[in-house]
Amino acid sequence: MKLATNTLIVLGLAIGLAGGVTYWELVGKPQRLQEETKKAKLFRFAESEVTEIAIILPQQTLKFKRVQAGKWQMLAPQTQPANDAPIAFLLGQLTQGERVQDEPITIPPQDRAKFGLATPSARIEVTLANGNRHRLILGNPDFTGTALYAEIDPDPATGNAPAVVTLVPIDLKNAVQRELKEWQAPPAKASPSPKPKS
Repeated sequence: MKLATNTLIVLGLAIGLAGGVTYWELVGKPQRLQEETKKAKLFRFAESEVTEIAIILPQQTLKFKRVQAGKWQMLAPQTQPANDAPIAFLLGQLTQGERVQDEPITIPPQDRAKFGLATPSARIEVTLANGNRHRLILGNPDFTGTALYAEIDPDPATGNAPAVVTLVPIDLKNAVQRELKEWQAPPAKASPSPKPKS
């Protein structure tokens, strides 16, 4: 049985289309999902890359430096060992936290105060092992109270240019607004002295 030329062309197109759809679903879809996940993250660095952290709050500035894996030293306002737990929580929020909205919004410079970015509730600056620096500026909560307005890596040279604002998890506020004693390493427990033998 011979097939007409038109039938062969249609059959070839159908096979090509089926192959294209299969490729799109099996290969392209996981790549797209991976890219979307990367875009949704606040930052694209790993916790292990961070060597220094500065938290600038209205009432004080805290500075920390990694002394070894999982161990941090407070440099300001005092020099002493740091409590590693709140630092690990903050780093987890920065590296694993996702943006609450996909698309940032651009606001004119005069509206920065409306979003709490003219006098931010906190600024977080991290320095990586390769020397790169990243900044996160936290503003007011949004109308739902479940997210914060923020600027991620704003360009300091823009001055009065429009600000690019996104929504970030409210947990970032909880991660930085702590009492000073929470950032300090707890005092070492003194080991009991051995009882004298009678």
